[in-house]
Amino acid sequence: MAKFDVYRLGDGGLHLLDCQADLLDVLNTRLVVPLMPVEDAPVPAARLNPVFVIAGGEYVMVTQFAASISVSELTQRVVSLAEHDIAIGNALDMLISGF
Repeated sequence: MAKFDVYRLGDGGLHLLDCQADLLDVLNTRLVVPLMPVEDAPVPAARLNPVFVIAGGEYVMVTQFAASISVSELTQRVVSLAEHDIAIGNALDMLISGF
């Protein structure tokens, strides 16, 4: 597992973005943020909800829905969003610090 990898959860197509530091890979849980298709997501807020293209579709990082999930649930890796680390970090900072 790597920070900023995207996983598909089950057959429903829900995408989860792994946002946990790799240093904590000994834990049996990961902090994830859902990635929702733009047409299904809340209206994106500046900095809080960046939009990414995955397999030709636009997905909103719904940072306010962040949660912990068991590592055993994250089996279907789709892609890495590591190249967007600044936007992802800014979204997490916005949620936690408000700026």
